[in-house]
Parts: sequence; structure tokens; C-alpha cells
Amino acid sequence: MDVQVVKVKRSVKLIKGFMALVVFMQALQVYQTNILDLGAIAGAIGVLLFLRGLILSPSSLSAPLSSWFKPNVSFSKESLRHFIFALILILVSGL
Repeated sequence: MDVQVVKVKRSVKLIKGFMALVVFMQALQVYQTNILDLGAIAGAIGVLLFLRGLILSPSSLSAPLSSWFKPNVSFSKESLRHFIFALILILVSGL
């Protein structure tokens, strides 16, 4: 297997693990407090959308973070859409 493919698969597994952790922590908070905090839910969905946006651009997962802002690495339209929605939800959750 190519080194890039291995890096992408490993990164996707790590991101999915973080996504599962976010869902688990949100469910634990609701279970412990018996209160649906819509701001916290919006923030959790925003984080999940951001992580999903990363998964949708596999070329960025194999590149180092410092090269993401160079012209040779581009994000897909779906990925950028997820990033915008994530930013909106995270900002709304802070209100």
C-alpha cells in the first residue's frame, strides 16, 4: 500500500474516534444533568461537522498542517460547506 493511503486511513480512524468521543461526552452530559442544553448540542454538532469536513478532503489528511494554507492543497466544496456550517454552529453555541 502507498504511504499516503496508509496515512489517510490512519487519520480517518483517529478522526472517527474523536467524533465518537464527542458524541459520548454529549450523551454523558445529558444523562448526568437531565437537561438538553441546546447551546452545547449546537457546539457538539459544529465540532462533528468540522471533523466530517476534514474527512471529506483526504488530500489534506496526508499533508502536514503547515502546508494546508499553500495553493497545492485544496479542500472540496462539500468540505468547505461543512467548515462554514461548523463555524456558524460553534459561534451560535457561544451565545
